[in-house]
Amino acid sequence: MSLRLRFILLIIAVITVLILVLSGLYLNSLVDFLSAGALERGEMASQQVNAFITDHINRRTLEAPTPAPPKTPPAEPAVTGIERTKALWREIVSTDQDIAATLVRSVALSPALVEVNVAGQEGVVLASSDPTRVGQSVKPLENLAAWRNRSLYRRLSDVMVRKADYQVVVPVGVAGEQPIFTIQVATSSVLLRDALLPQVETLGFVGVGTLLAALLVTGLATSRTLRPLRRIEQTIDRIAQGQFRGEDPTRVPAEDEPSEFAAVESKLNLLGQQYTGAREAATTLKHDLDDMVERMASQLDVASRFAAISRISGGVAHEIKNPLNSISLHLDLLRARAEASDPELIPGIDILSKEVRRLDRVVKTFLDFSRPVEVRFAEVDLGALAVEVALLMTPQARLAGIEVEYHAPGQPAMIRGDEDMLKQAVLNLVTNAIEAMKNGGHLKISVERMDNGVTLEVADNGPGIPTEQKDKVFQLYFTTKQKGSGIGLAMAYRAVQLHNGTVDFASEVGRGTTFRLTFPAWVSHV
Repeated sequence: MSLRLRFILLIIAVITVLILVLSGLYLNSLVDFLSAGALERGEMASQQVNAFITDHINRRTLEAPTPAPPKTPPAEPAVTGIERTKALWREIVSTDQDIAATLVRSVALSPALVEVNVAGQEGVVLASSDPTRVGQSVKPLENLAAWRNRSLYRRLSDVMVRKADYQVVVPVGVAGEQPIFTIQVATSSVLLRDALLPQVETLGFVGVGTLLAALLVTGLATSRTLRPLRRIEQTIDRIAQGQFRGEDPTRVPAEDEPSEFAAVESKLNLLGQQYTGAREAATTLKHDLDDMVERMASQLDVASRFAAISRISGGVAHEIKNPLNSISLHLDLLRARAEASDPELIPGIDILSKEVRRLDRVVKTFLDFSRPVEVRFAEVDLGALAVEVALLMTPQARLAGIEVEYHAPGQPAMIRGDEDMLKQAVLNLVTNAIEAMKNGGHLKISVERMDNGVTLEVADNGPGIPTEQKDKVFQLYFTTKQKGSGIGLAMAYRAVQLHNGTVDFASEVGRGTTFRLTFPAWVSHV
């Protein structure tokens, strides 16, 4: 991801967060204000109904004659005066048309009110603004005062999606006793939704417009600010691709161009010229080496090619290592300066350093094959060595979904050789087998004693080796892997030759490959 895109995304993210926070605070305040108004209207309506019912009951009670207490049989409890009063009040509320008319008028005065119900102690509606509700149970609703204390997300969800009704409840009765009546004022959330919806739409338009304006301003600002960096990036790309031809003499620096960028670009141009010269020399030498190796390949076997590479590696080191060291030194100096002045240049410089190190590894590989190899012969148990390799590689194989199987003879399989060199050769074979089985599989390592020698086999059930590639398997730098070096099998081949052994393989496409190493057996003359 480019620096410009990161900068734009960061600015947009910050502005988005600010818009969301400010919108949330505004909506929270608006919902609080609207719900407070709805609660106030509901409480006012319930208080008006309460006052009217209380006054009407008092007047009707004074006008009604005082009934004589009924004579009850001895087996039945006497009806108290309070119970007779309660029954009279329930009758007044249920039958008085003025109370019903008052409930209807209360609902008509405010569009936010859905209905007003007066229920008895049993929860049955005695009077209602909706005549069809009389005689039914009171419908339980969420208390409006408690709903106001919920989170903003819950309240917005209820108003916009659920569109639920809420209630304001006022008890009516004698002080110190259970309420005789309950006044329920049902308030609709539709009014809140109608007031909120235009505000939400306005906030959405303002937020989108702000984001678009921020995107435009940020794009223009970053395009102007990062213009020198893009030019330096293009210079680094040309250097990495081998297309650098020096600084453009016709380019005139801009008046507002920072002096630090101009200094870095000047040093980068100097470095590019030096690197281009070294690269061209290395490329020419590599082509010469490739032509020489191809001519030898038609006349010599694998061993003779190794000898030829050894003879020319000294010239390779002299011609390539000195320019590479110079390039590496200048890259380190440039990176140190970039860390202090402009860290954004470091990734591009690291790309150049990586390519220089790769060329250096190529030279070192030539030198490794050119140096005389000192073989430290000693008594080696090839079976124990194979067990050690199997145990070492088993964790890596399990991660790749590969089962490792090992077979060893009952007695030590002794040979005379260099244990470290042999172990590295077997490790190279096992590593190649594991990397070939990308979808898991089975790997078998076996050691067998024969009359005149000891054999070690590494077998896998991977994709196998195509017929046209079998003659190139042990060639130096030949590989079919994207990140392979092409030296593992060549080093294993050389190690076996230095131990007077032989190496061969059998492979079938789609069924796997088996490498077979054979060494002379060592017999003690003690």
